[in-house]
Amino acid sequence: MDQWKMMMAVGNECFHQQSWFDAEQSYYQAVDIIEDLWNNDMENIELLQAWIAGQHNLSSLFEQQGLECEALRYLTIPHQRVLSLINQGACSTSFHHALMLTAKITLHPLLEFSQRHPICDGCITGLKLSKEWLSTPAHQFH
Repeated sequence: MDQWKMMMAVGNECFHQQSWFDAEQSYYQAVDIIEDLWNNDMENIELLQAWIAGQHNLSSLFEQQGLECEALRYLTIPHQRVLSLINQGACSTSFHHALMLTAKITLHPLLEFSQRHPICDGCITGLKLSKEWLSTPAHQFH
């Protein structure tokens, strides 16, 4: 088993046991390992999605602890990173398509979070614009 997968599994087990500190440390380690691997293979969508999962795990962890600002941060970081990669445009067509789908995946948890917790009007507007942008025909796949 890959080391990052093991760390993610340990983090999940600690999360379920409500051992928040240990879960947090395990998720951070998994994210760090994934980032190192991904930096050497930037078009590896599986690593990008694993990194996003680690960020979302951290978000869930902080939300469980009532730390909504931190939780929102770990939902926003992956969404912004995916949008940044899309806007850079220096990638293969297949990776670009995967990024577009991934952007939709990172947007939905943000929208759901905004239903559970108040976030600023500027953030809500930005999320709605992202949703509209990702829904335009130029960004849809058949």
